Formats: sequence, structure tokens, C-alpha cells
Amino acid sequence: MKKKNSDGFPFPVFVAMAILIGVFFLLWGQSNSAATVYELAFLRYRAQAQLDTMAEWSVTAEEQAALDAAGEAAEAWEEAHTPTEGSFVTESAAGWFGEGAKLTLNYRYYDRGTGKTVILLHGFQGTEEPDLTAAPWWWEQGYGVLIPQQRGYQEPGDTNHIATTYGVYEEFDLYDLIRAAGLAEETVLIHAKGAGAAAAILLASNESLAGAGLDGIVAESVYDQMGQMQRGLLKKLYRLGDWFVGRFLRSRIRSSLGFEPDSVDIRAAAANLSCPVLFVCGSQEILPGEAQSRAVYDACAAKKELVVVPGASYRALWLSEEYRDAAEAFLPQRGD
Repeated sequence: MKKKNSDGFPFPVFVAMAILIGVFFLLWGQSNSAATVYELAFLRYRAQAQLDTMAEWSVTAEEQAALDAAGEAAEAWEEAHTPTEGSFVTESAAGWFGEGAKLTLNYRYYDRGTGKTVILLHGFQGTEEPDLTAAPWWWEQGYGVLIPQQRGYQEPGDTNHIATTYGVYEEFDLYDLIRAAGLAEETVLIHAKGAGAAAAILLASNESLAGAGLDGIVAESVYDQMGQMQRGLLKKLYRLGDWFVGRFLRSRIRSSLGFEPDSVDIRAAAANLSCPVLFVCGSQEILPGEAQSRAVYDACAAKKELVVVPGASYRALWLSEEYRDAAEAFLPQRGD
């Protein structure tokens, strides 16, 4: 005779139901965790609050003072120069990925009149304003400065608020931007951080978009492979495993954005480059980290240089003389 619990339920059935309910709530919880990470990592909801809790993201009082001073200098430069304001439509990404939404993104162009332009792109954590800290330096080197809006960096209520894709869609947005701004026949450099640097490398390596005609890239703190980066961030930032949460997260990326994270390999793109690249990272970086920049540098087939700034973290890199000296030395490689 089968053992029953106090309600007369067969004990094996009770155990099986308990296991099923437990598995359901486990998967439900893991799925919700993946959804939360997706919002933080791709839609950037509460992303700044998350970053502010990280010791690796903090800067010293001395670095913060230098950042503030650089920001004030950039504001003074901006007040002294009037940009041309324009916009571009993200047509290429919509066609390439079969995406219905076409965004209209704005840009500011400070034309130097020299036939040379640098496009400044921030990384995941950034906004357009910190990009201006490098603008006065590039202007002194004889370059016009182009600062575009990027995906995912508008306010949540903005009609253009959409996920950032860490360079995947942004590669095509850069192509549309260069054509819209009329720069296809000019000398064009991209100076970019993190995901912006990934977008620049993907664009320069894409033979189908050769009309973009990039002449060089300054790639700051670039990641090497999206799938690996995702798994590392899950473990380090959120203390979550890849077996369930990672799989749910990749499924959401595929269904929402239309690509497989493991297919986004910046190292493979770098192996197909012909324009020179200056890679820069800090020795104290955690995200993405020196090892990732070095991996992309090692794979790069074009003229290249790697500068690791001693003691520097992600946020304070541009403040270092080593960085600016390397950027200045990098320019003549392109025959300017």
C-alpha cells in the first residue's frame, strides 16, 4: 500500500509536485534575473546606479579634480565654437537586420575647414558631454569634431530610446552618420571608448561598407568578444551563473535584437582591418580590462600600437600624458 500524507495524497506524487514547483520557481527567478540584467546592460535602466556601487568604477579625489577641470575646459571650448547641427536616419541597420524601427539621431559638427574630422564616441556608461573633453585637443591638431547621439542613451521616455547593441547596430549607424554629414571623401578618424570602439572596428572591417572610408581608429578600452564579456559580467557584477541566467539572457538578446552574442567577435573583425589603430587601456581597468584590449590588439592585422597607461582606470584615461602623446604620435602614421 502506497504511503500517503495527511491529506491522503500519494507521497511520490507529492514529492514530484514539490520538485516541479521548485523547478518552476527556480526557472522563473532565473528568467527574471536575466530580464533585469538585460535592462541594465542593453536598455541601461538603473545602469548608472549599478556602476556607482562598484569600487572599480570610482576615481580618486585627484582624478575627479582633473576630470572636473577637463570638463570646464571643454565647456569653455564649446562656448567659443558654434556647431552645425544635423541628423541622420539609421537606415542601414534596419535593412541589414530586418529591423522595422528607423531612428532619427542628432549630431553636432564643429567644422575645422581642414578636410579632416574626428568622430567622438562614448562607451556604455557615457553620455555625449564627456566626449567633449577630447574635443579641444583634436581641434588643436587640425581636426573638426563630430559628436553624434548613440543608441540607448536617450531618456526612457524618448521615442529614440532603444537598446544599445555594443557596436553591432552602431557599426551601421556610423556608416549612415558619415554619409549624412558629407564626410565620405574626407579624412575621418574615430576616437571611441568601449562599445563605441567596437563599433568603429566592426565598421572598418566590413567590406560591404567600404564606402565609410575610415582612415584610423583610436580604440580605448575595447572589449574582445560579446559572449565572453557577458559571461564575465554575469559572474563579476551580479554573482549569477551562466547555465540558466546566461542562457535566458542570450535568448532575450536573440529575440529582441536579432543576433547571437557569441557571434560578435571584435578580435575577428580586427584581423580584417586595413586602417591603423591605436589601442589604449589602463593597467587598473577591470571592465573591460587590459586583457581584452590586448587580445584585440594581438589579432589586429593593420598598423597598430598598444598603450597601457600605468595606474589608470577606465574613467581617467584621457587625462594621462601617455595617452595624448601616443595619440599625437599616431597621427603621422596615416600620412597627414
